[in-house]
Amino acid sequence: MKIRSGLHTTLVVLILALALPAVAAVSPEALSQPMGGEGAKGIETVQVQEQIVVEEIRTPDIPSDMAPATEETVKVEPSAAAPPSIVETPYNPMAVDEITKINAATEVLQEITGIPEGISPDLLANAYGIVIIPGTIKLGFFFGGRYGSGIAMMRSENGTWSNPSFLYLAGGSFGLQFGALSSDIILVFKTRKSIMGLTKGNFTLGADAAVAAGPVGRRAEASTDWQLKAEIYSYARSRGFFAGISLDGSVLAIDTNANETFYNSSTISANQIFASAPSASPAVIKLKNFLSQHTSSLPKE
Repeated sequence: MKIRSGLHTTLVVLILALALPAVAAVSPEALSQPMGGEGAKGIETVQVQEQIVVEEIRTPDIPSDMAPATEETVKVEPSAAAPPSIVETPYNPMAVDEITKINAATEVLQEITGIPEGISPDLLANAYGIVIIPGTIKLGFFFGGRYGSGIAMMRSENGTWSNPSFLYLAGGSFGLQFGALSSDIILVFKTRKSIMGLTKGNFTLGADAAVAAGPVGRRAEASTDWQLKAEIYSYARSRGFFAGISLDGSVLAIDTNANETFYNSSTISANQIFASAPSASPAVIKLKNFLSQHTSSLPKE
């Protein structure tokens, strides 16, 4: 039995020894061939790839007014309309003499309207124009003369006052007279025609328009043609004394040089000044505001 068992073991070892080289000679490609003998050699291996299908899911359209608000939502406020630009008549801030003259005219008007015997408020309220000439000088030695420079302003149909036009007053006289006198002169124009007469350049008081010494006092009950028959009423203040004055024969003339200097224009006329947009000059604004306070009602011819 031992002999037979030993032979059996030897035979198994021999078979394994012969089989190992054959197994080692088999290529990896041969191992991948399908089983099935000779009939399986013509079968090709086909690799099947699974197709991945991606389905696009679309979000349904939502009206903008129903969409929920998010933190990124920016509320755009409607832009406010730009205010229209204000047109103003330019002026020369370096025109010292002209600005001083406007301020002096304002001071004269404030002082005269502030005294009981001043210009009647009713007369001033119904004025279509005004001329203010501070510091008019009158000289006399047999032959006399009067000269002064100031401003003229016209009132529009809606009651507002125009920009000032510069002018001067000149007149002469003959008679027994001596000395010198300084007066502040105010002319109140009762008709639009009379104040527009200034725009032609030279205007003679008494010839181009009827002029009379103006009534004084708050009630203006003095004996004059107070029923507004005259086109122009004249006043003068000398050393605190204020009264109506006759200026027949005196000439009012537009001071073109002063107008050109103050308004920075070599071609501007009195007519253009009266019709121009308001000036931004503080002196002009102050004078207009004072006149507006004392002439709130519209003039009546």
